[in-house]
Amino acid sequence: SLQSPGISCLHISAGDGSACVSICTAFKMSGMVNLLARQKDLAAGIGTLDHPAKYLNQDYYVLNKNCLQAGTLFVDNTFPGEPSSLGFNELGPESPKTQGVVWKRPGEICANPQFTSGGMSSTDACQGALPDCWLLAAIASMTTDKNVLLHVVPDGQSFQANYAGVFHFKVKEPLILM
Repeated sequence: SLQSPGISCLHISAGDGSACVSICTAFKMSGMVNLLARQKDLAAGIGTLDHPAKYLNQDYYVLNKNCLQAGTLFVDNTFPGEPSSLGFNELGPESPKTQGVVWKRPGEICANPQFTSGGMSSTDACQGALPDCWLLAAIASMTTDKNVLLHVVPDGQSFQANYAGVFHFKVKEPLILM
């Protein structure tokens, strides 16, 4: 195995080294293809604040509409309710911390779940056992500017009106250059 910044290559001896070059090129091209696709999207206005890119090609409005029409709640097959979705190492599927975790919808936890109640403030988010202080700090900081918060968490979402088991958040996917 050959290692260089951002590139891993598996060396398979083919006599002339062509197998290694082919595998390395695949890794390099994957990053380049992603970069070119991102640049093309930006040129078309996709991935901007006003027209965010769809995560894993999921469209909130289509998902919500389809679930409401079918009378079902959304199930995200890209994020299954199973131990492997909780994390890795300390929170991995074999970790004692994740044993016995039961995935539930908010209505199974309390009779009248609320998406927000009386607005949001920086003290609403409290860190539990997960090492997610970075996420909670970012969420808490958004509550100090209502315009930013409403951009990321569009208004009008609830567990009552038009609830389909899916919520809409606009976040910018980080661009990773290789």
